[in-house]
Amino acid sequence: MADTVPASCFVAAGTGSRPCSVAVEPRWLVIHPEGEPPVRWPYAALACDVTGDERAWLSLSCSQPLDAGVTAVVIRDPAVVAAVAARVDDPCRGVLEGFASGMRSHAARQRRAILLALLGLAVAVVAGWWSCTRIAPEIAAETMPLATEMQLGELLAEGMLAGERRITAGPAHEAVQRIVARLTAVADNPGYTFTVHVVDDPRVNALALPGGQIVVFSGLLTEAGSADEVAGVLAHEIQHVLHRHGLKQLVRRLGGVAVIALATGGGDLAGLAGRADELVQLSYGREQEAEADRDGLVLLHRAGLPPEAMASFFERLQRRTPADLPEFLSTHPDTARRIEVLRRSAAALPAATREPLAIDWGRVLSSLE
Repeated sequence: MADTVPASCFVAAGTGSRPCSVAVEPRWLVIHPEGEPPVRWPYAALACDVTGDERAWLSLSCSQPLDAGVTAVVIRDPAVVAAVAARVDDPCRGVLEGFASGMRSHAARQRRAILLALLGLAVAVVAGWWSCTRIAPEIAAETMPLATEMQLGELLAEGMLAGERRITAGPAHEAVQRIVARLTAVADNPGYTFTVHVVDDPRVNALALPGGQIVVFSGLLTEAGSADEVAGVLAHEIQHVLHRHGLKQLVRRLGGVAVIALATGGGDLAGLAGRADELVQLSYGREQEAEADRDGLVLLHRAGLPPEAMASFFERLQRRTPADLPEFLSTHPDTARRIEVLRRSAAALPAATREPLAIDWGRVLSSLE
């Protein structure tokens, strides 16, 4: 069956060119010049060359043309290139496959450029807004529209997770999504849409980005002794989002001079995008960590989950040797004192009906092996 593709195709005839469509048939490449009868070229007689100022077009010619009026057909449509490549012999096949590979690389570069541009736009919005308000970073972050913060968080997440292997299905993914849904259902949420990314990575870590983006590394799941302990970590991270801790740190890190430079076009947007990992992993202050701990315990209590599970996870990490401390523990200082405060605060919460998470943790761990 022929496959007619009326896209990005031109025929050259004499000194002019005109649009066309092509049909990839079993024996022939059939060219349909606009307003003229079709021309059939046998695949064995095709010659291929990459042309154009940016080497972005593929020129096909025929050594045995049945119609001398058409000297070449110029295409770039991936479907046509792939279909013709499957029917020709070397060296024309090598040219076609090299062109297709180059197009894929070019498309990937374009996607990265768009991402950088969007990230730059989001940062420019933050910069312009800050320079207009002329107020402290904490107050500035508190007054930023949620929609702007969520857009910024999405761009930062994409920049940070580019190239990472994400777990998007299976027991681990389902367990994390269920835990977050349970917690956010009872949270004092001003309007965030929470998105959780599970990354196949042995690092024992989780982090919250501005706007409701949460990243959980599989190493944290394999380290945890139960779904309740993971819920304790995620309750803590959710509170970082709800208190806008990540956004405040981001605004503080950029600083007034850098923000104004970005707003006036003097900042290095490409360099800023390249530091996405650094920007989204800013360390929180002690007050912010204590606030996330305290309100995270309350969130666990509301959800019918054991608040003491948060302290249990910290204790599990603390039992590691100093040389093997995970990233999560290294970014949460004063661990011994925090465990003591967590235990005491959890015990002080009023009695509540527990509603265990219906998650087979052994199945989750098996899926990560």
